[in-house]
Amino acid sequence: MGDFGNPFATGADDAGHTAEEIDVILNDLQGTDVSDFDIPAIATLPTLESILNEDDTDGGGSFFDSSAFNNSAASYTSGVEDASIASFDVVSGASAIRKCAESLKVNDSLIKLAKLRKVSAETIKQKSPSKFGNPTVVLIGSRLAIGTSTGYVHVFDLTQKLVCRCSPPAAEIGPVSAIDANREERRLLVGFAKGLLALYDLQTGKHLQTMEDVHSFECSILSIKFTDNPNMAIFTDNGGSVYALEFKSTLGRKSASSTCIFSGSKGEAFAAEPLLVSEKFPLHRFSETFIVAVVSLNKLIIAELKPVLRSVFSFPLEASPTKPPLLEWHIVTIQTGDNSKSVEPVLAVATGRQIVFVQVSAVVGEAAPKCSFIQRTTLEFDIMNIKWMNNYLLSVIDIAERLHVVDIRSQSVIDSVDISFVGLTYQSSFYKGLATTRSVSQAMALAGDSSCSQSIGMYQGQIVLLGNNGVFVASLRMWFERVERLVSKEKELEAIKFVLDIYSGQAKGVLGLTRDAQERRGILRRQVRSLIQTAIDRCLKSVPVHGKIDILKEHFEAVIPVCMEACTATGDYEFLFGSLYDRFSLDVMARSVYLQCLEPMILNDDLDDLSPGVFKDFIELYESRDQFVSIEACVVRLKVSSFDIHQVVGVCRQYDLFDGLAYVFTTAFADARTPLEEYLLRLRREMRGKPNLPDEIVALGNKLIVYLSCCLNGLTYPSGLPNDTHASAIALDVFQSLLARHSRSPDDAEPVFVHLRTLLDFNTRETLNVFAMAFNQPYFNDAKGLEFQQQLVDRLQQVVVHGEDFEPTHVSAVFTFIARLMTKPDAKIVINRMLIEQTLEVLCVADSRSRHDERETAVMELYHSGVLKHIGDKLVMKLAETAKFFRLCEILYEKHNMYDKLLNCYLDDSLRKGYIFGFLQRVLISPLYEEADRQLVRDAFIVRFADLLALDRAKTAQLTVSSLWNDVPRLLKVISSDIMGQYLFVKALFDFVLRTPSTATGSEGTAFPMEYHDIFIELMCQVRPDTVYDHIRSNDGFDADRALEVCRKYGLVKPMAYLLEKRGDADQALDILMEEFNRMVCHYLVSQRDEASTEEYEKTLHATTDTARLVMDFCQRVGMKMDQPSREKMWLRVLEFMLSAIKSTDATCGDSRKSDLRILCVDLLKCMTGHVDLLVFLKLILEDPAYRHGKFGELRDLLLGIVDAYSYETILLSSTRNLLYRDIHNQIDRKKKSASKAISVSNDTCKICDMSLRIASYSDDKEKTHLAVFRCGHAFHTVCLKNLQSTPSKSEKEPPRAFRCPECKHP
Repeated sequence: MGDFGNPFATGADDAGHTAEEIDVILNDLQGTDVSDFDIPAIATLPTLESILNEDDTDGGGSFFDSSAFNNSAASYTSGVEDASIASFDVVSGASAIRKCAESLKVNDSLIKLAKLRKVSAETIKQKSPSKFGNPTVVLIGSRLAIGTSTGYVHVFDLTQKLVCRCSPPAAEIGPVSAIDANREERRLLVGFAKGLLALYDLQTGKHLQTMEDVHSFECSILSIKFTDNPNMAIFTDNGGSVYALEFKSTLGRKSASSTCIFSGSKGEAFAAEPLLVSEKFPLHRFSETFIVAVVSLNKLIIAELKPVLRSVFSFPLEASPTKPPLLEWHIVTIQTGDNSKSVEPVLAVATGRQIVFVQVSAVVGEAAPKCSFIQRTTLEFDIMNIKWMNNYLLSVIDIAERLHVVDIRSQSVIDSVDISFVGLTYQSSFYKGLATTRSVSQAMALAGDSSCSQSIGMYQGQIVLLGNNGVFVASLRMWFERVERLVSKEKELEAIKFVLDIYSGQAKGVLGLTRDAQERRGILRRQVRSLIQTAIDRCLKSVPVHGKIDILKEHFEAVIPVCMEACTATGDYEFLFGSLYDRFSLDVMARSVYLQCLEPMILNDDLDDLSPGVFKDFIELYESRDQFVSIEACVVRLKVSSFDIHQVVGVCRQYDLFDGLAYVFTTAFADARTPLEEYLLRLRREMRGKPNLPDEIVALGNKLIVYLSCCLNGLTYPSGLPNDTHASAIALDVFQSLLARHSRSPDDAEPVFVHLRTLLDFNTRETLNVFAMAFNQPYFNDAKGLEFQQQLVDRLQQVVVHGEDFEPTHVSAVFTFIARLMTKPDAKIVINRMLIEQTLEVLCVADSRSRHDERETAVMELYHSGVLKHIGDKLVMKLAETAKFFRLCEILYEKHNMYDKLLNCYLDDSLRKGYIFGFLQRVLISPLYEEADRQLVRDAFIVRFADLLALDRAKTAQLTVSSLWNDVPRLLKVISSDIMGQYLFVKALFDFVLRTPSTATGSEGTAFPMEYHDIFIELMCQVRPDTVYDHIRSNDGFDADRALEVCRKYGLVKPMAYLLEKRGDADQALDILMEEFNRMVCHYLVSQRDEASTEEYEKTLHATTDTARLVMDFCQRVGMKMDQPSREKMWLRVLEFMLSAIKSTDATCGDSRKSDLRILCVDLLKCMTGHVDLLVFLKLILEDPAYRHGKFGELRDLLLGIVDAYSYETILLSSTRNLLYRDIHNQIDRKKKSASKAISVSNDTCKICDMSLRIASYSDDKEKTHLAVFRCGHAFHTVCLKNLQSTPSKSEKEPPRAFRCPECKHP
């Protein structure tokens, strides 16, 4: 509910209603009155016996005929009763609700079915055919009218007596397909399957008028509905049209005319329902406008017939012809915010499984009514028919012929019953037009398969069902009927639960209760009491006499809890603790079960006041079973008036039930002191000489602390609820007890202030927390309360300072508490200076690590409050440094400009190290600090540099760049023993400067000094030698000679070769590489022997291959800068070395490791191809001893490698040449096309001389006859362009330059 949105998934125009409005519209379930159903008030409800013994003969004012109740063989289905139409309606003059005498089966459901035997016998002839035919349609009101298949209409009164019979106006007019009566129920309008309409007198059955010219005989009449105007009716036919029929009388002559208000040619209408309001609300505005709702498969229309026909609401929908849409109006009463009521109609629109409710409201000052969606309900079955039963109940019949009662507010089905035995009469033949010659649409024919709207009637909450097996009435049972049926089936407990659901408002479909809430509760309370008595009688009469005791217990447990919960729910405590307990007390087991059921009810707060006698028995029972915890739990939840105080106090003291004892004393006597002192002394005795306390003593101590907290803070123990009666008196009394020097009966060994000392010994911290919370109460902040605070401080000093068995942690906690009291805004605590110094020394004990933060906070509060002014900052600083109170040290260092110590303070505080960089940035960069202060910080920075570097290297580097850039060598000396740390620090500096050079150093470009860069490279050579080569290739700004020396020092061949190559010394670079290559080959030859491990061999082979690749890359890179002889010399040197290595390999290695260097040699030859003449190095290979001897297979791979390299380069050159030629051709072609393309001139005059361009066609000046047109569309005289672009210094022999457009510079 709420914003309804789109009820048909196609879009909505009207806003929805809130949940509160819908509740008002649909009325409250608890507010249903019998007047809603026209049921008169009953002074005394009849009993079941009186109803069953009533005289049902037909006489006097009876609605029944005795023949309707004979037990004949015509009974159809179980669960159906025989009744008249008025069985559950009250006709004027009736004084009691009558009950059916004969029932085929007891049915406890909400829905009640009854068969009208007389009506059924008169209308349905199953054994012999009748000229009246079979029933087809039904109408229910003050008369019951049933149309037949031969055109007759039977009219019955409410006693099932045939009043009259309407004969067909003509022969061969077909079955009766629709009937309806006007508002006065004096005229009966009948529609026939062949399209004829006839009017009858409903009282006599006299034919009044036949209307032949108001409708075509080609279409069957499907429905007829009178409007609020008794002379106007709405009818529909199987052509999908809707007509308004109006009766007139002119000079005594009656006539009728019809108007088509919805044509079937524009969309077939499947239902039309006029709104009827004038019967109950004759002054309502809609009683004059005659609103009618029409629905088709794709649209819902609400229209006004008067004063003119107009549509006031239209909405698209989607419906299937197999599940045609249905319409049903109902008038509801809406209660507005100012407690006024208004009557508004609601339209129920059913499509498929969905029901949508549309409210039509009359808006003041507007001519058209306002229509809005208020709710959508989706059911789990396909709907075939809907009828309103009352404001919040809807009857729904599905396609399986089951009748459902739907609660509109909860959108749920509350009861269902199968009505298939009725054999509902369907109007399929009328929809399909079997009685006429005109064919109907396929949609109309499909809709007729499930159409039974004319077989179902609704009158005052009762549904009349017309079927092939008889006429039946479905109604809802009254609430007391449902109760009586349950009682008659010996289901008293279910009846009690049902009545309790009504009492709590959870039951649905409750009928027959008054609207007054107080009167309703009284009726239900009396009903519950009566049901309980009946259940008790049955329970006590059926007590099992044999079997185990558990059977007897289960017997009572099935009844007693339900009865007790019912009394509690209805508030009938007098009956609960009176008659009910007296009845169950007659049996020992029943009494025990009754008392056991009290416990959960008390613990769940369902009961807080009991009869003292009942609770006395309860305590005795639980005491005999040793259930003392349950006794205590119940005592603290009950009022003091519920029990015998003497008994409860005795039980609590006997079994140490502290909670119960404290509750009784504080509640009954307003004495919280007695239980506290009594159990504090016991706690002290149990704690004496016991380092480890048992669990029960710990629990007792915790209870005492909680109890003390409740007493001092004005709360009730143990519930914790506020104590509004004796809060301040109890608090001050308990506090005074704690301050007492001795107990009421002291012995010689009792220490002073025994109660306070006991609490401090048990839990010092929590005890002081209780005092701190209590001192926030107003009664501890007046004159007397402040005096108590001062006395507590004095007692704490005497107990703690002069005590011998208190641990330092306890002393610290006490003085922390005292310090906080002293620092309160309105504190008036007095303490001498010596004690202040003693307190400060105790709080600053260096060896005590417990409660460090609290002690530090306490000292800081003392310092800020000015209590320590007479001591001096130096002594406080010394004590704070000793105790490692870093936050206090920070305050003192900042105050005295000791920034170097402040830096150490941050670094030494493990919890606040992260703040050091913010402090350093603030001091070193901010202009608010003097240079001397900054220098102190720089010196401290250098001293603690290692710690800062370990904390955050990146932030340390950033600060170094911004404030200590010139002190980098000094910083490196501080960590000289950590080479890796030096490297990481310098790297962080380099990365930061590289990212933000101008921000870091105040200059543009790479600003990393060469000196630092050389240091960085040297550190890199020591720590990360594998990264040196990549670094020097990607960075500049370092001394190449210095870098070369460092690389030579640490033997880094690759960086050395690169630096030499960069310097232009290629020969020396090649020498270094060849030397390294020779060294690798030597290692390879050693590992090539068969006795070497495979792992060692693979390692050396990989190193040798990498070095060879390095040499080859170097030769390729350097060879491009050399002439051909030098290049060939370099490559041949490498090749000769490779061939000699292969020769050495053949001499030393086994057969399995010979080919590795040969494969490397093939790669070398591939690289040489293109740099060295092929014949030169091929001749060299063939003459080499390594390849001079042996088989061709040994040369095959080498030669194939050379050929492959040659083929690859040949193909590469050819492809490159073809691509180049193609590009040149494409460019020439584009230029040719561009040159051949016409150009549109955008200007008429030359922009240089401002003369017309057209002068060129007839001018004698030949120089003006040539034009220059650019691709941009601008045109100029050629001579003007030449004059514009000529220069005095231009030589005549100089070739002319290409012209460019002076306007846009386009060539």
